[in-house]
Amino acid sequence: MFDWGSTLADASGTFSQFTSRGWSAQGALSGSHLSALGRSLVAEFGGFAGGSTHHDGVRTGEVLANLRMHYMRESSELFVGAAVGRTSFGGGPQNVLAGEVGVSTRVRETDATFTVSPVAVDTTKYADSQLSLSWTRRNVDVDALVGLRVGDQLAGLGTTSRTWGSLSAVVWLKPHLAAVLSGGSYPIDPTQGFPGGRFVSASVRLARGNARAVDSTIANRQPPATQLEAPRVLEEFTWEKAGAGDVTLRARAPGATSVEVTGDFTNWAPVRLVPAATAGWWSVTLPLRPGKYQMNLRVDGGKWLVPPGILSIVDEFGGTVGLLVVE
Repeated sequence: MFDWGSTLADASGTFSQFTSRGWSAQGALSGSHLSALGRSLVAEFGGFAGGSTHHDGVRTGEVLANLRMHYMRESSELFVGAAVGRTSFGGGPQNVLAGEVGVSTRVRETDATFTVSPVAVDTTKYADSQLSLSWTRRNVDVDALVGLRVGDQLAGLGTTSRTWGSLSAVVWLKPHLAAVLSGGSYPIDPTQGFPGGRFVSASVRLARGNARAVDSTIANRQPPATQLEAPRVLEEFTWEKAGAGDVTLRARAPGATSVEVTGDFTNWAPVRLVPAATAGWWSVTLPLRPGKYQMNLRVDGGKWLVPPGILSIVDEFGGTVGLLVVE
């Protein structure tokens, strides 16, 4: 993964050796650029190129270009996008036209995303609807997904199944070590000619560091909260430029005794905000040049949360962080 401020690129490749002596190799390259059009509107320009080759001589390939618009409102987001490209498998090259519309929101400790994606691969037309849920509690992350396909039956690609689902759990044994268990089913991908199927997997995840590591080591040093005291709420978050190369972050948390920020611009070390002149507001000025940053906030030593009003994304460690775009 490569990150240049508001531009992100990712390259990946896999090689599989099967017990039946067959093999398969896959590779993909993707990239996106984010541009803030306002405090609540972000445009995302992206592209994808990938392909595969197999022991029996079968090859697949796909090239796509897409545009997606994100509209953020506190802890929710609406997004819409479209993609065009070409794919090649089986019967030769085909045109791909795809759309996407969805909504994501956060309710307490659960992130939910619902999408509807109509797709046309030449004369084959169908639409996928999918609901994903992500729940985090202490050192456990649980993700669930269910999907439904309507439209052309796609029996020619080896299946008539129109539903799928999966469940995965990540248990962080240490700040840099987690056990991962997952299973379920996945649909065929007509844009690349990949068949659907079922899976069960168990693995170990290694991480060089994340916000959870900070949370587990720092939060343990916080004094316990009084049981009769209601938890403080992070109600609003804003940012503004404060001179060349500096940005002021502001958060409204009435009744809070402390507000902290952590992000890739602090090496994920907590930085305290200070009370502002306006009651309930906290602020801090940090050196932030134009670019794209991952960050979270917490109130009174509680759980790290995505600040209201900015895009919520899943980081490379499977956690949820906010995406701050400074231009």
